[in-house]
Amino acid sequence: MDALEAIRDKGLRLTPQRRLVYAALAEHAGHATADQLCSAISLKVPGFQRTTVYRTLDLLVELGLARRVQLGHASAYEAVRDGSELHQHLVCEVCGSTTDIWVPQLLDGVRTATSQIGFELDQVELVGHGRCRACARQLA
Repeated sequence: MDALEAIRDKGLRLTPQRRLVYAALAEHAGHATADQLCSAISLKVPGFQRTTVYRTLDLLVELGLARRVQLGHASAYEAVRDGSELHQHLVCEVCGSTTDIWVPQLLDGVRTATSQIGFELDQVELVGHGRCRACARQLA
């Protein structure tokens, strides 16, 4: 089933605008801000509304088709694909690059700790801030 069918399953319209936003997010390598997506879409459809991008991203997050990650001062988004696992992010404070890392033990530990206190966990988000290898070498 097409990932966007979740929109129809909720009784919502699968508009061309929603398709464009999802396609731009899915095509973007890594993490994209709403502004980056709007710029990419505007190259194909001049005058595409920024508010449409924000509203569609909110809907995609709500439906589990995208994740919102707070990377520094801006929210970034990434498409959720079949088999994609939750991961953590490292943000370089010098160049702004973002690196995905997978630490399953971290997620297991957080799930264990939260279940012990009866907390119903929906999502775990870890963002580490520092310097990437290249920037750390330049600063050394």
